[in-house]
Amino acid sequence: MAISRWMVFIGILAVGTVACNNNPQPQTEIAHVDSVDYKKDSTDEASDDDIMYTQCVNNFFKGLPAFSDSLAATLQLQNGKKVSLTQFFKDEFMSPVAKYGRKDIDGDGTEELVIFNYTGGAHCCSEYFIFRQQSSDSYVFVTHLTGGQACIDPASNAIIYSLSESLGYFFSCYACTYPDSSDAFKTLREIRLMYGKSGLRVVPYDSIAATQNLANLALLQQHGYVPMEGLMDNGWRKEYAINLALWHYNHGKKLSETRKLFDRFYTFKDAPKVWNELQLALRDM
Repeated sequence: MAISRWMVFIGILAVGTVACNNNPQPQTEIAHVDSVDYKKDSTDEASDDDIMYTQCVNNFFKGLPAFSDSLAATLQLQNGKKVSLTQFFKDEFMSPVAKYGRKDIDGDGTEELVIFNYTGGAHCCSEYFIFRQQSSDSYVFVTHLTGGQACIDPASNAIIYSLSESLGYFFSCYACTYPDSSDAFKTLREIRLMYGKSGLRVVPYDSIAATQNLANLALLQQHGYVPMEGLMDNGWRKEYAINLALWHYNHGKKLSETRKLFDRFYTFKDAPKVWNELQLALRDM
């Protein structure tokens, strides 16, 4: 299968992001991380979304209990290996803004251990590790969420996950926005997830968001074809991708059904190329 230059660009971006995650200063202790406020890199221009997610992360972890001795807290990893919480932070190259806390996020009466890290770099990336409690200081891995901007709503414990990072460069620059001249098009970016013992599940959006999702796709179609300049357009294809991805996640992640929706609304000459890139992105996500 041929790989487009857009996918090569994303691959280069991903390599750069991984490099940003390798904190060269190993942590000898993690007690300090609970008092450090999460914030974007100082070189990044903070957007309203950045501020909202930062506040949401800080609000979730505010006041959550930590361990009196992080060396005594034992984590069983996905591969079965057991390490201390301190060692886990070292092995995962956790950034200085990493946080952890204990909270019952699935309502079963037992606290989960939730670990947050921000990997650094432009437009990336929140990650969450969730461990299930086995005994007072022993936890076993359940799930790991990464690749975008995310936070846990402290009131509902729903994980709010933005698709902006995953699809922000879809035939477009990250800052490019679709120039809709009416008030009918509404920007949609987020899916909601809930944690359970088997992992994460999508909470389907409400009828208002569902109606707007399809309305957005219809408006993008009515806008008419937008040619690309080089490898990019003005954000038109990105809005298609994000709105189709939203529908995909809120309707059972059935690629065949998402393809039908794509064929219904994206009726332009480069449809095979755009669909190929979208289905690859969805599978990667």
